[in-house]
Amino acid sequence: MRDRKEPIPAAAVAFVRDTDRGIEIYLSRRPMHFRYYPGAFVFPGGRLDREDPDLRATACREVKEEIGVEIDPLQLVPLRETHTSSHAGPVYHMITFAYRVEGRFETSINFDEVEEELWATPAEALTRLELPYQIRAAVFTISSFSNVADLLRALSSGSIDEDYRI
Repeated sequence: MRDRKEPIPAAAVAFVRDTDRGIEIYLSRRPMHFRYYPGAFVFPGGRLDREDPDLRATACREVKEEIGVEIDPLQLVPLRETHTSSHAGPVYHMITFAYRVEGRFETSINFDEVEEELWATPAEALTRLELPYQIRAAVFTISSFSNVADLLRALSSGSIDEDYRI
């Protein structure tokens, strides 16, 4: 059994795409009845399950469960590593992966886990949406890039974990 003080491993996926407005990110809004971060916009993701061999598998499973999209684990690129705040509930050690979207992106959302979905520029998300810290930090990182290729090139040597303060 895991020590309760040890952060819980988790993964999230920041879907990114190039548009005429620059990079856009996909976010989904958590239902208001959720205990943690009710009504907040987040990336699809969740905690590591016992059956998951690694966090890439967790990311793929969670994306499929929440928005009905099959993704290739080999296309997941580590974007940011954070720990969630203890005041919001259990502490998670969150790996957020970037995932390039090209062409159509058709979802089939699970309304038990997602109330709304949208695409936004990082600037729109940072100024208009309620984002938990770990999502805000990842969106802030993405906001430094004008296109997905530049973002992925910067991530090719590892996640970007610079200090981020609200």
